[in-house]
Amino acid sequence: MHNDSLQADQLLVELDALEKLLTAHHSRTGLTALCRLVPSNAHWMELLHQHKLDQWLALPLDPDNFPALAHLQTRLKTLNFQKNHDSLTGLPNRRAFDRTLALEIERATRGKAPLSLALIDLDNFKSINDSHGHPCGDRILQKMASILLEETRKIDTPARIGGEEFALLLPGTGLLRAQKLLERLLNTVRRAQIIYDSMVVTFTCSIGVASYRGKTTPNSVKLMAEADKALYTAKKTGKNRLEAAPLLDLGQESDQTLVQYEEKRFLFASFHSSMTDKKHKDA
Repeated sequence: MHNDSLQADQLLVELDALEKLLTAHHSRTGLTALCRLVPSNAHWMELLHQHKLDQWLALPLDPDNFPALAHLQTRLKTLNFQKNHDSLTGLPNRRAFDRTLALEIERATRGKAPLSLALIDLDNFKSINDSHGHPCGDRILQKMASILLEETRKIDTPARIGGEEFALLLPGTGLLRAQKLLERLLNTVRRAQIIYDSMVVTFTCSIGVASYRGKTTPNSVKLMAEADKALYTAKKTGKNRLEAAPLLDLGQESDQTLVQYEEKRFLFASFHSSMTDKKHKDA
């Protein structure tokens, strides 16, 4: 507790110095939610309240002049990374992936752009763990993560969303382009291997992909469900393969096209009828 009080006092001394520096440069800035991640104790929380530092902005700091604040920034960056990433593979976790999915759906909706989602599951992963041990399985998970990072674009989002299950979000990518990318990914996985306990260990994966073409607003629940169904089919029909779900906005577009066709046919029939009546009157 005594050390916590000293640390809090040191942080406040540096904050006062930082405030004077900003004021001297005519910079007025509020501070963002940095303090919330600091382990709370009564002394620290009371000081925050007294100095109105409930909200403050993370600024790049010179560690020589502000060592306590610089250490706090580094600590918070680490905590934020750990909260949003899988500790074993370094990929975004399910929570971070869900946020990215919501964001990309919003972008796809605004720009009427295609969007594809692939769910990837390592084949026979339990057998690998049983035969070679869990450390070997961990190495394979890490290898799969590195392949996903190497074989995808910067705009794509790979994530580990379960034990041996990964997701890959492909913004601006329709079904055909997604299939080409995923087939390349499958081939890379087939060639991959790790050396564990003087043994060469290989592995494969199965992939299910679902896509919107940008004709309708994507639905995240439906997108995940259809990709999961396609993955189940890939596993059921032999594994080590890619299965694609039917385009999710194809049926709706067909319905709209049929409605437009019926409207045109009705208008043509009405026009033809009116012209026939006019000819009879003129005769």
